[in-house]
Amino acid sequence: MSSIFRRCGLAYVVVLAGGLVGCGGSSALPVPSERLAGKWQGHMIVYDDAVQGKLTAEAIAELAQKQFGLEFAPDGTMVTSGVLDGQAYSSPGNWEAVKQEGELLTIKSVEQGREPQDVNIEFDGTDTFYIPVQTNVAELGAMKFTRLR
Repeated sequence: MSSIFRRCGLAYVVVLAGGLVGCGGSSALPVPSERLAGKWQGHMIVYDDAVQGKLTAEAIAELAQKQFGLEFAPDGTMVTSGVLDGQAYSSPGNWEAVKQEGELLTIKSVEQGREPQDVNIEFDGTDTFYIPVQTNVAELGAMKFTRLR
């Protein structure tokens, strides 16, 4: 009989310990603006059903091949890099957090030689975020960025 109580007691301790580990305050993520600093690699995810009939197959295939790099520094500076028309480029700029709600972050991005723009970023944990890509023709998809460092 005492063996049953011992097993039940052991099960209770295991469940209690699991609950404490799962609910610990240390697993809470910092706000998105604090997770943005770092170097990121992005690639395009095309929403096929959203662009069908609105873009040519060649344009869709070209979009799907797009890759970009972003590097955000905590001091508000940034660098955008990628390949455009077969030529590598790097563009310095600045960023500033404008709004945060849950995992959504809006930044004001100012790249050299361009007009300031608000960029919506949706985080998925600490090492992934998405930036929706839209035009006046269609919602094309999203850029998925993964942390390099």
